[in-house]
Amino acid sequence: MRVKKSKTAFILFASFFIFSACDFNNLRERIVITEENNELPETEVETETELPLENEPKPKKLLLLVYMAADNDLESFAIQNLKQMEHAVFRDMELLVLLDRAEGYDETNGNWTDTRLFEVCHDDSDSSLIVSKRLSCSALGLGADCETELDLGNYTVLKNFINFGKTWCEAEQYALIIWGHGTGWRAVAIDDRTNTFISVKDLGLALKDQGLSVIGFDTCFGGVIENLFEIKDSSQYIVASPGITPSGGWDYKKLLETISESNFSTESLANAMAESSSALISVFTNSKLSDVMTALEDFSEKLSACIYDNSSRQNIFTTLFGLQSYNYSKYPCDMYLDLAGMAEYFINDSANSQVSLTVKTCAEKLQMAVNEAVNTSNSADGRIGVHFIPMTGSRTAASSHSSDYIKDSDNSNQCSFIQNSEFWVPTKKGDSESLLDKLFYAVF
Repeated sequence: MRVKKSKTAFILFASFFIFSACDFNNLRERIVITEENNELPETEVETETELPLENEPKPKKLLLLVYMAADNDLESFAIQNLKQMEHAVFRDMELLVLLDRAEGYDETNGNWTDTRLFEVCHDDSDSSLIVSKRLSCSALGLGADCETELDLGNYTVLKNFINFGKTWCEAEQYALIIWGHGTGWRAVAIDDRTNTFISVKDLGLALKDQGLSVIGFDTCFGGVIENLFEIKDSSQYIVASPGITPSGGWDYKKLLETISESNFSTESLANAMAESSSALISVFTNSKLSDVMTALEDFSEKLSACIYDNSSRQNIFTTLFGLQSYNYSKYPCDMYLDLAGMAEYFINDSANSQVSLTVKTCAEKLQMAVNEAVNTSNSADGRIGVHFIPMTGSRTAASSHSSDYIKDSDNSNQCSFIQNSEFWVPTKKGDSESLLDKLFYAVF
């Protein structure tokens, strides 16, 4: 922790030393003369000018916070990523890592399985042992010398971690990386031991008004509109993938050294995160995400109007199901349509007589909104996903959506995208004009 030296104590000590060195006889004589004239002695008050202390630490350019939810099958990769951070050579920045380990996946470094807070320290050796400094944090209930198990699936832990970091180190910028499993519109920071996760809505609560410059997701499905729209006001940029990402995570040595060699601008920080990942990844300009939401709603409304019987429904469903999408084929997973790919298809689809000219116009606006929201200079293939339907197999769609994705005013845990969407998200009765209602629940 950075603690400033006390200037007040220095001034008091100096004043006492000067007073002690005075000529006390002359002082007494002045007091006697004053008393004879029945006057009280005048006290002169000198104003002390406080000068800055030499070598007072300056704020760091950046404090990078890494929230490593590894109480699951990713534990060994978390240790590897932390060692990458230690092997990096970086300047003008501090790095805090909150790491929650699991049982049964990795037995290195003493095989501790609790939650620990680290100030990342440099390691010149090839050792796999963690050399970073353990920190105490009363807000999290963590001590540097004791074992404490935290639930990283609780959003208040994330919130308190960020708050602690900002008091621990004064910096010009604060950035956050959320590390672990992610499922897109449902959750991040999945904790297997407690069987919990941070929902997208709770993620928004944890990140609100935290003064972050960049939020990065070293998770799967972080770059979907449901997630992005929830936290668009919490930072200037979001860095995330709309699809799956490798278990090994980002290249953190490359990330830290790239940041260190940059000018520490917010944009260069976001681009460094994108460049450290081997996955398809996007840098999102958050101020443009509301335009994406508006364009998607307009497009969905016009496309929904083209569905008026079972034949037209089957035709459009088959088209959408065959477009570029993101999911994980090895186990049941949500299917996310690529917004840019969907827009491009309907812009160029001149053979489909069921699709009106207004759909093409709205598709062009959607494509433009996505292009403006995604930083294509450093992520040329950057994309945004949107939830379409759960998958029960590699190419088999479920017959219905999760109840949590069906718009319900009584479901207080639904994210802002689900609550605000009128023409994409399905409804409880299934008879609205939303596109997903028309595709899955309407009766003709």
